[in-house]
Amino acid sequence: MGCTNTKVHGIASDWHTFDQLPVEILYRILDELDISTIFQSVYHVCKRLDEILYLYDDYHLNLKLITLKHLHLISLRIRPQQITKLTLIDDETNPGLLELFLTKYSMNSLTRLRSLTLMQINSEETINQILIPIADETSLLNFSSITLINADETYSGVTIELLMAVLTKPSLRKAYLDISYSRTTSTPLPWLTQSSVRHLTLIGTCAVSFLRNVFIHTPQLETLITDDCEFYSENALDGSSDENDDDDDDDTDDSEEVEIELNANVNNEENPVIKKEKFATIQSTDCLKFLSLTSLSFTMSKLQWLLDDIPTLKQFHLITMPGYDDESILDGSRWEKFISNLEKFQFVFSVSISDSPSWNIDTCLSSFGSSFWTDKQWFISIEKYDDMILLYSLPYLDKNYVFLNAPPSFEYRSTVKTNSMLQIEAMKNVRNLYIDTSEPVRNPIENLRHPRFCHITNMILHGKWTKSDSFFTGIQTVVDLSVVKELNRTERIPTADAITLLNLLSNLQCLRTNTTFLDALNAAKFSYSKCLQYFIIDSEHNEDDRPVNIEPFCTMFPRIQHLNIPVDSVESCKYVLEQLKDDLVSVVFQIPDRDGLDDSDDSDDDDDTVGGEDNSTVVAFAEWIKDLPKEYHSFKRQRYVHISLK
Repeated sequence: MGCTNTKVHGIASDWHTFDQLPVEILYRILDELDISTIFQSVYHVCKRLDEILYLYDDYHLNLKLITLKHLHLISLRIRPQQITKLTLIDDETNPGLLELFLTKYSMNSLTRLRSLTLMQINSEETINQILIPIADETSLLNFSSITLINADETYSGVTIELLMAVLTKPSLRKAYLDISYSRTTSTPLPWLTQSSVRHLTLIGTCAVSFLRNVFIHTPQLETLITDDCEFYSENALDGSSDENDDDDDDDTDDSEEVEIELNANVNNEENPVIKKEKFATIQSTDCLKFLSLTSLSFTMSKLQWLLDDIPTLKQFHLITMPGYDDESILDGSRWEKFISNLEKFQFVFSVSISDSPSWNIDTCLSSFGSSFWTDKQWFISIEKYDDMILLYSLPYLDKNYVFLNAPPSFEYRSTVKTNSMLQIEAMKNVRNLYIDTSEPVRNPIENLRHPRFCHITNMILHGKWTKSDSFFTGIQTVVDLSVVKELNRTERIPTADAITLLNLLSNLQCLRTNTTFLDALNAAKFSYSKCLQYFIIDSEHNEDDRPVNIEPFCTMFPRIQHLNIPVDSVESCKYVLEQLKDDLVSVVFQIPDRDGLDDSDDSDDDDDTVGGEDNSTVVAFAEWIKDLPKEYHSFKRQRYVHISLK
C-alpha cells in the first residue's frame, strides 16, 4: 500500500515514494528524528511505515522535548524494550511528566536501555525509585552510559550508595556527574569496588585525593574531564601542607617532588624563594589518554607534576580561570619540556600581567612558534587587553567567550595568517558570547572578511546601552546573528534598538530578560510574529520584582511554547492561558510576594500559611489551580504555579 505525497527526490530512480525505500534507509532516517517528530509526522502515514515503527527498536525518549499529551500517546505505541536512550527530567518546564512516565514504564522493563540521563530530580524518593532497580545486581539492565545532573542536590547516603552501585555495573562505560561540589572535594563519593568506566566527566573542582581514588577504582579509565584540581586539602609528604598531616602518607616512598617558586616579599620580586614539596603520586591508570581541566588555578609547577605522572596521556585540554596569575604558563619553551608525548594540545590561557609592564607579546609569540609547535601543527593566537593576556590554541577551545571592546593598547598576534581557513574557523567552538554594550562593538582583528563568531547560540548583552549609531553595524562584523538562538538581556534598551535587535535575530528561540527590558517594548506597537520556544523572566535578575503588564505582553509575544513570568493576579494568569493557548505547552507563574512569603524554604509542602497567618495571595492562586480544566496539569511550589497543557 503506497503513501500519498511521499515522492523522494535525489534517491535512486527505482524508489519513487518514501514508503518504497529499503528498511535500512528508513531506519537511518528514524535514527535522526526525535520521538515526538516520529509520531506526529510519520505515524499513520501508511501501513508499511506503521509496521516499521512497530518493529524499530532504537527509540530515544527525552522528556525535555515532549508534552504530557505526547507522552500519553507514546506510551500506547512504544514498548519498553524499544527504548534504548532515555532522558528523565523534573523541572518547571515539564511538571508531571516524570511522574506520568514512571506510571507507564517500570525501569526493570527497559531491558535494552543503553543510555540513561537524570536531570534536576530533587525528590530523593523519586531518584531512588529510578536507581534501585538499576543498582540491583540481578537486574537485566545493562546500559553503558549514565548522566546525572543536579548541582544543587542534597541526596542522603542511601541515594549515593545506589549511585555508586550503578557506577560499578560491569556494562557501564561512560559516566557524567554534575552534582554537589562536596561530592568531589570535602566528602567524596565512596567507591564500593572497581568500576569498568572508561570515560568519566566530573563537573566541579576535584580534590587531588579524590582523583587519586578515582584512578584506583577505574583501572580502565581512558578519558577524564573535570574542572580544576583542588590542591588546598592535599597533604605534602614533608608536612609543609597548610592542612592537617595525612598519617597514612608520611612514610611512603611513592612520591613526586614539586618545585614551587614563592616570592619572598613584595620588595624582592626578582629573588623568589624556591620551595620544594613532595606529594604522593597521582597513581594514574595505564589507560588514560585524554585529560581535560577547566578553571585551572594552581601553579604551572603543580601542573607539570600532574602531567609527568600521566605518561600515557595523548590529548590534553586546558582552560585557566580568568586572571590566572602564573605568567610562566605563557612560556612556550617551558611547555616543550613535558608535553612532547602529546598528540593534541588545546588550551585557553587568561592571564593577568598587571605586575609585568615589560612583558612582550612578540617574545611570547616566538616561544610558541618554534619547530616543536609547527611540526605538530599546533597554532596559537594572542590578544592583549591592557593588563590581561588571552592566549589560545586554534581553533578556540572554550564554548564561552567574553568579548571585550579593544582598548587603544590592544594588540593581536597569531602564528597563522589572518583570513587563513584556520583563522576563519578559530572561534567555531564558541557557543556563548558575552558582549559589553556600553561602547560600540568592533572586530579587533583587522581585515577579517567574515564575522568572527559564526556559531554563537547564546548571546549575553550586558552593560549600559551605547548611544552610538554604529552599534548594530559593529556587532554584525563580530557575530552571525542569524544563528543566535538565545538572547540574555536584563537591562533597558531604547525602544527602537530593542525592536531592531529582535528583528535581526531571525532564528531566536529563547529570550531571557526582565520587566525593565519589556518597558521599552511597551512604548511601541510591536509584535514578534515568530514562535518563541522559551520566554523567561528570571526572578533572581528581576530586581524590582514587578509583574508583567499582561495585555501588551500577549500582544508583543503572541506565540510562546514555554513561559516563565511574574504576574500580579489570578486574572492575569487566566488572560495568558486564553491568549496564548494555541502554542503554549507549559507556563510558570511567579506569585507576587506582597504578603511577605518566605522564598527561602525549599520544601515542596503546599501549606499556604506564613508565620502562622494565611497568605491571601498564595491561597487565591492555590484555590484557582484546583478548579482548572482537566486539560491542564498543575501544582504549586512556594511562589511558583506550574501548569502544563495535557
